[in-house]
Amino acid sequence: MTVSNEVRSGARPPTELVAFVRKHPAVSLFVLAMLFGAVVSLAIATGLLPPEAAQLGALSASLAAIVLVLIEGRKGGLRELLGRILIWRVGLQWWAVALFFTVLPSVAALYLFRLLGGPPVDWSGLQPLYTVVPMFILLTIAAGVGEEFGWRGFLLPRLQARHNALASSLIIGVMWAIWHIPLFFVEGTFQHTLQSQGGLLPAVFAFSVFVTASSIWFTWVFNNTRGSVLLAAVMHGASNAWGGYIDVYRGYFGGVLTFGAVSVLVTILIVLLVGPRDLSRTNKRNVLELEEVQPDRVQAPEGGVVQPG
Repeated sequence: MTVSNEVRSGARPPTELVAFVRKHPAVSLFVLAMLFGAVVSLAIATGLLPPEAAQLGALSASLAAIVLVLIEGRKGGLRELLGRILIWRVGLQWWAVALFFTVLPSVAALYLFRLLGGPPVDWSGLQPLYTVVPMFILLTIAAGVGEEFGWRGFLLPRLQARHNALASSLIIGVMWAIWHIPLFFVEGTFQHTLQSQGGLLPAVFAFSVFVTASSIWFTWVFNNTRGSVLLAAVMHGASNAWGGYIDVYRGYFGGVLTFGAVSVLVTILIVLLVGPRDLSRTNKRNVLELEEVQPDRVQAPEGGVVQPG
């Protein structure tokens, strides 16, 4: 069967599309995730969905990753991607980091903002600590699993095959930040509250700084846990849950700016301690290399995961 006949019959995607996805995984994931996310945003804007449904947009990144892996056509590709959720034996220390790391910069930002002229840090209004648990579970599933197959499971290993861990993290961080921008226009989201308080551009800037910094934190955990999407999803859910519980905002936009500054300082410290190449002192960065497909011929799908040695 010729290539043209296979394409017309729908047996496989056009070779040109396969080649593009393999050569440009970042562009492919970003565009497809934005398109999938836009469907949810438009449905909310037109009243087809309530504002609370904005969280459905989080599924766009992982959904895009699944579609792109199928387009790549690599044997075992989907199994490799989804199998990353089963990597859980990574050491108690990394479970602790994934679950509680965000608490440190959040609390530090509150007290630093106080020193800079902000309000006193009052903990009396917090809900009981156990109320974090259901929010953590919900956000790990909705935001963590919904996004992390895309940003970390699919894209990060492919970028790390071409760039060092820090550069790969920054690329994902910028795209991840842009991906969040539509939420600033959806009433009821945290992002919309920020822009209402501080203005659109300052809010987008402050949030983007945090997202880009946290992209480096996620790579640090990912590379030290053999490429575990599970730990990335847990860290994602925990970060969002603690962010809502501790609340660095507390009605003051300056608290958000301070948190962004603290996040950058923490990130610089991590990079200095573990190095930009692998963001790990003991493990090599987790990579996945794919052979580029030539547009004029079909090649057998190849590629493999290089786990830390």
